[in-house]
Amino acid sequence: MYKITIKQGDIFSENSANFIVNPSNTDLILGSGVSAAFRSNCGNELQKEMKKQAPIKQGDVIVTSCAVNTSFKNALHVAVMDYSKATPSPSYETIKKALENIENIIKTKTPCKMVMPLIGVGVGGLDKEKVIQIYKEFFSRNVDFNCEVVIYGYKKENYHLLKKIFNRRINEYFG
Repeated sequence: MYKITIKQGDIFSENSANFIVNPSNTDLILGSGVSAAFRSNCGNELQKEMKKQAPIKQGDVIVTSCAVNTSFKNALHVAVMDYSKATPSPSYETIKKALENIENIIKTKTPCKMVMPLIGVGVGGLDKEKVIQIYKEFFSRNVDFNCEVVIYGYKKENYHLLKKIFNRRINEYFG
């Protein structure tokens, strides 16, 4: 089962976790937004590690260390933006595929704790409410493993929207 916790702020403010999610791109370049936070919190060694696995397809996920940041055991880099296309933006299907790919990785390492931001709502331009609804549907499913998922809304408005759509008390179990 998934245990959902909703927080406001920077995903790197979390003390520790097995996994931290980076909404990246098919070339696995640490650019802007959350990826820029990965670069500043994990160092240039992370970019070198990521480039060894590039390119990947939109919606795919790769696993790396967090380089110099020892608070997190692994980073999950999700190819949200597709730099092989003239219009690189993701679709809602990209988000669904990414969540499935993330789950395929984490379910082999449970129980676990995963920290993640909203994927595809920054540079990707997807509607926050629709992405949060996808998260809610995905993490409300009954699964045969245990994972705490901490979803961060960086801005206060995103945090409040997460709380509203999940419409549950913080730390409530789904299953």
